[in-house]
Amino acid sequence: MAAQGQPGLLSVVLVHHYGADDLFRCVRALQEQEFRSLEIILVDNASSDGAIALLEQERRRCAWTLPIKLVSRSLNDGFAAGVNAGLALCRGEFILLLNPDTEVQTTALSALVGELSRGADIVAPRLVLRDRPERLDNCGHRLFPDGLNWCRGRGERAAGRYLEAEDVLLFSGAAVMFRRSALARIGALDDGFFAYGEDADLSLRAARLGLRCRYLPEAVIAHRVGGSFGAFTLRKVFLVERNRVRVAITHLPRRWLLSAPLWTVARFGVLALQGSRGQGLVGSFSLWQQALLPVTLLAASGASLLAVPGSLARRRGMARMVRAAGGLDDGRWAALLRSHRVSLSELARRPSGT
Repeated sequence: MAAQGQPGLLSVVLVHHYGADDLFRCVRALQEQEFRSLEIILVDNASSDGAIALLEQERRRCAWTLPIKLVSRSLNDGFAAGVNAGLALCRGEFILLLNPDTEVQTTALSALVGELSRGADIVAPRLVLRDRPERLDNCGHRLFPDGLNWCRGRGERAAGRYLEAEDVLLFSGAAVMFRRSALARIGALDDGFFAYGEDADLSLRAARLGLRCRYLPEAVIAHRVGGSFGAFTLRKVFLVERNRVRVAITHLPRRWLLSAPLWTVARFGVLALQGSRGQGLVGSFSLWQQALLPVTLLAASGASLLAVPGSLARRRGMARMVRAAGGLDDGRWAALLRSHRVSLSELARRPSGT
């Protein structure tokens, strides 16, 4: 990707596979934005719900004025690959990655672009649950010591919480905006993830290169969690846990990596205890899903072990990139991760159903 784009233009990349109603709501909200210098790149990842044809009818009926570029793909090879196909067509100085199950409040894009114009590299909005806007989805992410990214604020009451702009380690791939020059330094998303974890990988790449991500509370976007995979599904559990190991091997300091299996066992123990009481994340799954969770976790562990050689190659490549770019040395990197680390007690406080 070229480091320079059209000054003042915002390119919005949407990747669609399933969920026509979500897509309509998302595009409608973009068309109603206060910020008008934007283009929409819609990547259709082999959808079969007829949403693209219906969206064209809606565009004509409502006389939408913002341009929509359609990228039609014959294969659904994952979110990251779809994003990368969209990035190839972006012309803007600013780039927004946005899930189609989001609704952007009218002034949010103006706020995000303003923060980038003042020198930020990456900006993360305040995400609230679309169907329960009084509750938070996330205000950026933090990192558990085994490489799992954890939503900051997920399920908490939004009122009075996370109201200060601040640096965050990880952003959510559901909605994040970059200066084009920053994204050109970080590189494209790793399509080996398919779904989940690619945003953590991209966040950590950016942080290791010395780029900063700002959380901006006045930029509010509503998110219906699980629009493509469902909020609580075994497939999602498999992908999250498999990809977590890929992130850990690529980015964690050696000492963290050696202790990561113990942290994973401790995390599973806390979640299992909550689940036995019908509480927490595990308590949000149905009984039959809970019965199959151990099998799913074992399958994810096996898949992640098969991918270890590739993950180690990525680790070596990341080390070369950091050295060449003059990024954070091992000591500063470990210190930064410690300052954004999630504790076991924080895992235990996550409300059920979120």
